[in-house]
Amino acid sequence: MSDVIVGLDIGSNFIRTVIGEYTDTDTFQIIGLGKVLSPGLRNGTIVNIESTMNAIKQSIEDAEMDSGCEVHSCVPAIGGIQIKSWDSNGMVQVAGSKGITPREITEQDMADAIEVARSLPIPPDRQILHVVPRYYSVDKQEQVKDPKDMLGVKLEVETHVITASCTSVKNVQNCIGRAGYKAEGMMLKTLAATKAVMTKDELELGSILIDMGSGTTDVLVLLGGAPICSLSIPVGSSFITNDIVYVKGIAFDTAENTKIKYGCCWEPLLDEDEEVVIPGIGGRGPESISRRELCQIIQARVEEIFNMVRVEIVRQTKLTQLSGNVVLTGGGAQLMGIVELAQKVFKTTAVRIGTPGNFGGKTEVYRTPEYATVIGLLLGSNESRRRIDTKRNKQYNRSEDTKSKSSFLSQLGNIFKEFF
Repeated sequence: MSDVIVGLDIGSNFIRTVIGEYTDTDTFQIIGLGKVLSPGLRNGTIVNIESTMNAIKQSIEDAEMDSGCEVHSCVPAIGGIQIKSWDSNGMVQVAGSKGITPREITEQDMADAIEVARSLPIPPDRQILHVVPRYYSVDKQEQVKDPKDMLGVKLEVETHVITASCTSVKNVQNCIGRAGYKAEGMMLKTLAATKAVMTKDELELGSILIDMGSGTTDVLVLLGGAPICSLSIPVGSSFITNDIVYVKGIAFDTAENTKIKYGCCWEPLLDEDEEVVIPGIGGRGPESISRRELCQIIQARVEEIFNMVRVEIVRQTKLTQLSGNVVLTGGGAQLMGIVELAQKVFKTTAVRIGTPGNFGGKTEVYRTPEYATVIGLLLGSNESRRRIDTKRNKQYNRSEDTKSKSSFLSQLGNIFKEFF
């Protein structure tokens, strides 16, 4: 039997839906896509419930028509300035008799340590999305990736706790519910994007994912295979369009189309005398400007965004150098010259565009950086389901004398807390 998973990326400019199917042979394929304008959002935050609800419904229905499947639920992404994160440590004793005899560490011990880390005090208007373990320590042995079956007396875990505004989460769930669907958990959009575009080496060595959305630029810094910093800059690609509107005195839609068709943010890539014709408004005739002038407008804003990201990363992490890559995703990452400009600002040649892999279907549509988040939602959701299935199988194979329905449901709940 096939297993269908639906990812929903509610962006400031577009709402994207992707339907993926997992077959009995564990093959994953994209079978449906939907993309509509999202007039109910501003800077990544829902400001009009009705408009957002209608756009979500239309996007999912388009994906349903494309796939021939009927959708009942989806996994949404969340990002923007409503996201905040902290580091937190948890510790449990795993000693045997008299508290001094080492014993083998179990998965339950690891889960208990993570639960202690989760119990950090957070403001009442926030809720935890993810508690991501980075390293464990077993007695005096530090930076252990997987302590299972190791002998120890004390187990500690270092985690990164990602939270979201309770109001924002409820607004997303409310919009999806009013559209006639069920929200199955929720995932940080940059964390989802990493699953779609980053390699294992990039995660381990230390990399930066920059998601260039319309209203915000969301960032995730990873080291040792886990996040160490998540942040959002309240400036996105729509600000570039507004700059063109202000400088050239043209309509927003005209400026947006001009940016998409002729935009560039690295001046050395352009020919000296290349011209761009901008349609006139209010009875004015078309205006011809040099593409170099357009580039100067765009480059100034994108460079400012990258500098804001760099400064904020250094402020929050104290890191000045990472060994991995800077990976660019989101609609803004499709600008010509974006890699070259990022190389200049971050002082590294290790910059690339993050493009999802090939999962069949309309690859010419979704194999672009703007689909990184929604494809990652499918991959992350499947990863969580596999972990749950593994837990279920292990629990089933245990002696009937040592298992119970209530403890099993509790374990499932812990998994959902960790991954959603």
